[in-house]
Amino acid sequence: MFNIINATGGYGKTTIIHDISLQVNKGETVALLGRNGVGKSTLMRFATGLIPAMSGHVEIEKCVLPVTPAKRAKMGLAYVPQGRFVFPRMTVNENIAVAAAANGFNAKQAIEEAMQDFPLLVQKAGDLAGGLSGGQQQILALARALATQPKILLLDEPTEGVQPSIIDEMAGILKRINQERGIAILVAEQDLDFCLSIAKRAYVMEKGRVRLETDRESLRADKTLQQELLGV
Repeated sequence: MFNIINATGGYGKTTIIHDISLQVNKGETVALLGRNGVGKSTLMRFATGLIPAMSGHVEIEKCVLPVTPAKRAKMGLAYVPQGRFVFPRMTVNENIAVAAAANGFNAKQAIEEAMQDFPLLVQKAGDLAGGLSGGQQQILALARALATQPKILLLDEPTEGVQPSIIDEMAGILKRINQERGIAILVAEQDLDFCLSIAKRAYVMEKGRVRLETDRESLRADKTLQQELLGV
């Protein structure tokens, strides 16, 4: 359903990712694993159109996505970047409403659905996003992405700086949304336990390339691989 094909890209003249191909099937959750600096975030930015492609392309349902991030969003790609990047001077409700409206969806309905999906945000609905804790901002960023009604959700290091209780809540939310709405998820992470709790399959990156594709059970059982490629 979602394909990255022969992705090569980077910043300026520096190539970070090299000829990467991966696939996420409809309704599937897949982990993108690897140590810091292997190119996970660069691959995510390639997929969303935030960096130019040196070669390769991205597809949703066999349609090649346009160049700009805004047009990719309208075709069903949602992205929660590392660091969250909520609009700090807008309220929680306004953050969700803007995301929905920008993609042609009903803002009021999007807010109502977000409050049902994320009870943690209910009491914060009128608060400025900049005043939320890191974990609350991460939940808001996720709610905002879902307000665009995506086919594929890309998450870049969603557990970074988030307290364990909210990480557990986030995992539960992602599993439920994946099951109930059939939204495919690609999550780039270093937190192996989090990934194994939501994904059945993983790609492991090393030095800007995909070193291997594996399933959850094999990865969980292979402690040598965990230490070599993930440092856990």
